[in-house]
Amino acid sequence: MKFLLHHGLGYSSIHRIGNYLRSHGAGRHWIERYRGDVFLVVSDEADEAILRKEFSDLLDAVNETETDGIRR
Repeated sequence: MKFLLHHGLGYSSIHRIGNYLRSHGAGRHWIERYRGDVFLVVSDEADEAILRKEFSDLLDAVNETETDGIRR
């Protein structure tokens, strides 16, 4: 599942989220950048649940079939 970091937040937010995932979840995630947007991608359902519950104020879920990188 792919999540878009809210506009204006930087890598310190991504690092904080990554540290949380490593401590409380599977910790398998990666970062993608596209046209100024920063995405956090997880492959584990437990990590997806953590992101939806703990970090919904920082991230928006993105439909993975959208490949144009446009904010919706």
